[in-house]
Amino acid sequence: MKDLLDNLLLSLSMDPILDSGNKMLAERAILQRCLDGLQIARASIWLYNAERDLMRCQQICPLDLNASELPALTRQQFPQYFAALDKKRVIKARDARTDSATHEFAEPYLIPLDIWSMLDVPLRYQGEVIGIICCEQTGQNRDWSDDDAGFVGVLSDLYGRVMAAAERQRYQQQLEQTNERLESLVNERTAHLQNTLDQLKQTQQHLIESEKMASLGSFVAGIAHEVNTPVGIGLTGISHCSYLLTALVDSVKAGMLSKTQLEQTLAELQHSTALVERNLHRAAELIIQFKQSAVDQSHYELHQFAIDDYVQAVLQTLLPFCKQHHVEVELMLNSGLLLHSYPGAIAQVLTNLVTNACIHAFDPPQLQLKRASGSKH
Repeated sequence: MKDLLDNLLLSLSMDPILDSGNKMLAERAILQRCLDGLQIARASIWLYNAERDLMRCQQICPLDLNASELPALTRQQFPQYFAALDKKRVIKARDARTDSATHEFAEPYLIPLDIWSMLDVPLRYQGEVIGIICCEQTGQNRDWSDDDAGFVGVLSDLYGRVMAAAERQRYQQQLEQTNERLESLVNERTAHLQNTLDQLKQTQQHLIESEKMASLGSFVAGIAHEVNTPVGIGLTGISHCSYLLTALVDSVKAGMLSKTQLEQTLAELQHSTALVERNLHRAAELIIQFKQSAVDQSHYELHQFAIDDYVQAVLQTLLPFCKQHHVEVELMLNSGLLLHSYPGAIAQVLTNLVTNACIHAFDPPQLQLKRASGSKH
C-alpha cells in the first residue's frame, strides 16, 4: 500500500499539468490520485472566501458529479466544523455522523449520500490555509491511518504549485492585456499625430503657394520646432514603456515575477503613458492654433469673435518666429470687445506687422507690442 501511494505521488509530482496554469485540470489530477490511493468514493477541493466564513467547492471527483451544484458551506451553518478547521489540523473522522467536528453534516449531507467517514486535510499556500481536500468513505466506517493522512498532506502541498502556476498565468494575462492597451493607445496617438502632421504639411504647402499666405511661411519652421519638443518627450516615454514590458516578460518567462514587481512596473507604465498622452495633447494644441490662424487668413468670412482672445491666439502662432529673431512680444489685452468683422484680415495685418518688425525694425531686435487696457479704438 505504501509503495502504491509513493508511486502515485511521484507520477503526479512529475506531471506538467501542475505547472501549466490550467487550475481545473490540475485539481482533477490531484483528486483522482486521492481516489486511486485511498480507494474512496469521493474527493473534493474546497476554498475559503476572503473573510474565511464561507467555503465553496472548486472541484469534485468522480467527474460525473458537478461542483457548481454543491451549496456553499458557511460558518453560521456549521460553526463546530469551521472551529475545527481554524485549528489548521487534519480532521480524521472515523464516524463522521457523530464526530464533534463533522456531525453537523449528518442530516443534510452524510446520511442521504451514505457517507460514514471523512478525512479533511488543510490546503496551504504562501503560509496561509486557503481551504481543504475532503476525502469521503461510503458504505462503512473507516479508520484513517497516518499513511492516509500523510498521502493527502503531500497532495495538498502539491496544490501550492497549482495555485502558483495559476497566479503566474493570471499575471501573464494581465501583462498581455496591459501591453495590448498600451500598444493600442500608442498606435492611436501616433496615428492622430501623424494625421495632424500631414495636415500641417498640407497647410504649409498651401500657404507657400498662396499669395495671401506667403507671409506665414517664415514661421512654419518655428512651429515645427515647438511641436518636436512634446513629440520627443512622447517617444522617450514610449521607449521606456517598451523597456518595462520587456523586463516583465523576461521575469514571467523565468518564473521570477513577484506581485510587488508587477505592481511597481504597472505604476511606472501608467506614469509613462500619462506623460506620453499629455505631450501628444500639447503637440495637437500647438498645431490646432497654427491651423486656425492659417484658415482664417485664407478665407475671409464675416462673423463675430472676441478681439482679445483672437489677437492672443494669432500672436501665439508667431512666437516661434519671434524667438528666432530674439524679439520679445508683450501683450496687454483687456478690452472685452466683441467684433462682427473679418478675423482673417486682422490676422493678416498682425502677421505682416510682427514679421516685418522682427526683420527690419530693431537692432538689437526688441519689440514690445502694447495695447492700452480698456482701449476701444
